[in-house]
Amino acid sequence: MSGRIAIDGHELRAAVDAQLPLAESLFDEIRSTSAADVGVTRPAWSTEDQFASDRIAHVARLLGLETAYDHAGNLYCTLPGRDRRAPAVLTGSHTDSVPTGGHYDGLAGAVAGLVALAAFRDLGWQPGRDVAAIATRAEESVWFGIPFIGARLALGSLSLDHLDSLRRTDTGRTLAEHMAALGLDADALRREDEPRLSPATACAFLELHIEQGPVLVAEGAQVAIPTVIRGNVRWPGATCLGRYDHSGATPRDHRQDTVLAAAELVQGLEAFWIEREESGEPDTVFTVGRFFTDGAHHAMTKVPGRCDFTLNFGGTSQAFLDACRTEVEARAAEIAVRRRVAFDLGECVQAAPAPLDEPLRAVLDDSAAALDIPTRRFATVGHDAAVFQRAGIPAAMVLVRNAHGSHNPDEAMTLEDFGAGCAVLAAAITRLAA
Repeated sequence: MSGRIAIDGHELRAAVDAQLPLAESLFDEIRSTSAADVGVTRPAWSTEDQFASDRIAHVARLLGLETAYDHAGNLYCTLPGRDRRAPAVLTGSHTDSVPTGGHYDGLAGAVAGLVALAAFRDLGWQPGRDVAAIATRAEESVWFGIPFIGARLALGSLSLDHLDSLRRTDTGRTLAEHMAALGLDADALRREDEPRLSPATACAFLELHIEQGPVLVAEGAQVAIPTVIRGNVRWPGATCLGRYDHSGATPRDHRQDTVLAAAELVQGLEAFWIEREESGEPDTVFTVGRFFTDGAHHAMTKVPGRCDFTLNFGGTSQAFLDACRTEVEARAAEIAVRRRVAFDLGECVQAAPAPLDEPLRAVLDDSAAALDIPTRRFATVGHDAAVFQRAGIPAAMVLVRNAHGSHNPDEAMTLEDFGAGCAVLAAAITRLAA
């Protein structure tokens, strides 16, 4: 699997660089339709999301590639191989964004696959098997409450009951209704005998993505080959219930203050996180993404009787995630008794850590070395690659340097860094599909 690049490395890098103006044009055109007052907003299965996929498909057709949508609306742009029955090499990422987010989260990987295939076309290289650049839908959990929906529908790893049970957070309409509004046939998914993607149809999935943290910028490196996708344990709808009282008339020992109880829980969990990090637990994260009182009932002169919040732990070992769940439940129970409140933590949502495929990572490492592009290795966050790996399709990733973090309007990937990532991606594809 880790044989020589099938095309001269210098020629391949030049061919990739020649496609960067095409990529820049696509980025600008797609941005123009999804720009919000701040950043960009491309909701899953929206007209903005569809426009992004349609423009990628349009450019792919101009390049002479085959294009097709599956019943979920995932896009496939295919460079035919000599053996069309062999499982294909896939590369791509998602087209949706978070609200008022950055422009390159997901979209960079969807465009990168097209850049690689365009370079192959210019060089006249035909792979031994099909190579498909794909653009998936609804990777972000913000829109329907769960992530990776498009990829999971393509892989057959999501219950089709979700078509009618999931509702988009900004509209209240179901997933099936949003699909129908774009001309997609949700019922066709229910009639499918086999999923579109499986180990029988795909031998590898490579995903280019911007780095969403500060490591590459801090180390002055362009590219990383991540080792594992962190798992997580989350409580997306936790609530603390107490009693509303007059703030000036209620002594401390009579209060059932939900803000102070929830804040104590959060502070205790931060202390637990720090303790585990200091004991040597690698690659851990803890986030309280939402923490609020009900403005319709709460006021400056009322003891808060309700506080809503979210909890999100991430890590690379299942043992750590299990310990997080135990810690949350035990601390909440102890604080509830002492402060005379009730914690309803709601549904606990979990995803196991997903080590990325070691042989594929070796291919990417070797490809980068052949192109004289230094790489770094560290854990990364949830991406479509995780669900491909769990579905039995070997997956690996290329992370590209990006300043100012992600899920905010200030993402700052340069075309030069994007080109380096695309070159590593393209070189690895030639090894896998030769």
